[in-house]
Amino acid sequence: MILNAELIRESEENAVKSGAFSLKELMLNAGRAAAEIIMQKYSVLNKRITVLCGSGNNGGDGFVIAKELSENGAAVSVVTPFGAPKTENAAFYYGKLGTVNVSERLETENCDIVIDALFGIGLNRKLNENAEELINKVNSLNAVKIAVDIPSGVEADTGRVLGAAFCADLTVTFIALKPCFVLPEGSDYCGEVSVADIGVKPVGSTFSTTQKPEFKKRRHNSHKGTYGTALLFCGSYGYAGAAVLAARAALRSGAGIAKAVLSESIYAPFTAAVPEAVCVPIKQNGTADLNIKALLNKADAVLAGPGSGNNSETEYLVKELLKTAEIPIVIDADGINVIANSIDIIKNTKAPVILTPHPGEMARLLGVTAKEVEADRVSIARGFAKEYGCILVLKGANTIIALPNGEITFNLTGNPGMACGGSGDVLSGITVSLLAQGFSPESAAKYAVYLHGEAGDKAALRRGERAMLPTDIIEEL
Repeated sequence: MILNAELIRESEENAVKSGAFSLKELMLNAGRAAAEIIMQKYSVLNKRITVLCGSGNNGGDGFVIAKELSENGAAVSVVTPFGAPKTENAAFYYGKLGTVNVSERLETENCDIVIDALFGIGLNRKLNENAEELINKVNSLNAVKIAVDIPSGVEADTGRVLGAAFCADLTVTFIALKPCFVLPEGSDYCGEVSVADIGVKPVGSTFSTTQKPEFKKRRHNSHKGTYGTALLFCGSYGYAGAAVLAARAALRSGAGIAKAVLSESIYAPFTAAVPEAVCVPIKQNGTADLNIKALLNKADAVLAGPGSGNNSETEYLVKELLKTAEIPIVIDADGINVIANSIDIIKNTKAPVILTPHPGEMARLLGVTAKEVEADRVSIARGFAKEYGCILVLKGANTIIALPNGEITFNLTGNPGMACGGSGDVLSGITVSLLAQGFSPESAAKYAVYLHGEAGDKAALRRGERAMLPTDIIEEL
């Protein structure tokens, strides 16, 4: 789960009111838990560690961390660039530093680890010049960089960078993830994120996160029809690969049958690449001759758009599917582009609709720029799903799944190696496969995104982020 700053504070207050902890004990728990995670991930014995501590409670966490690491053999220096702590509890642990070296200036750049405990989740204003200068200087150091709770300079609830931000290799956060870990720009500054258990029960949830699905064991007495037919309208001349990737992903994700309706111009390369798929070859510009209703009657879910081309043929097809289908529909890529000027058609469908745009396609739907989409991903995804009554999968780092009821779910799997042409075709293939197998549209969308990212993470471990391809993702499903 993901909690905003208000819910984090409420969670802490509830823990204190219940008598479980005092605020002072809570700070001690946080500092010790963070130090424990740091020591699990890095050897601190005889390492030169600089802890930057602000004047608030985040700085208090830093004082506890400094003391713990010092007692475990690290050569620790504490820097308090804003002077002595201004809160009672932080001042208490400042007084417990003992022999730990303390100064108000960063006196040496020779350190192995730098720990940022300058600002916490309360920061909502642009940093002053001195703070920016310090953070930029620290970012330039050749040292492991660790942030406490969130990187200083990042706004917790929005991910905005408030002038400059500490660029962490590891962020140790408390109670739950914060929105900045899954939103631009902040997510670029967090590095690996570890949630430390400090004994506080989270109150509420701002956003949910995807979870790994549990698949039922297949029945012994079953056949290909038991696991559904995924109908795919994908590919065109020059874009056979999109159809191949979507079909292979659908089959690898467990669909009993993948039936591909595609141009006869790509029939040969497609069948060579996916011999397991059933093909319905059609002539160029032959979409209008298709008996779409008959095809839909023999399918359990349908996918349209990957590699289809942004043209009148694709527009006719997608609109007919939306008017006719009574089975779940996944619309991706060119399927989205061709209805951008008549998107209201989605409001009148008989079947559940899942749209899977990347920011550029989302921008075309709304008549804005991709930059504007990225600047407000949550509101845009939520607003669109609610207005059009569809499930929206807004792709990107930490893909968002938005439901018509306004619920937002973030995905935590995946990596930059998946930023490659064809990766979206794989996702759409997984999604239509899960729908064909009987998963609800909501579950299919969330599970598909999770499995896609998980397979991408496995592919990155095997091939590396730079070398991995969408076909590698399929092989890791």
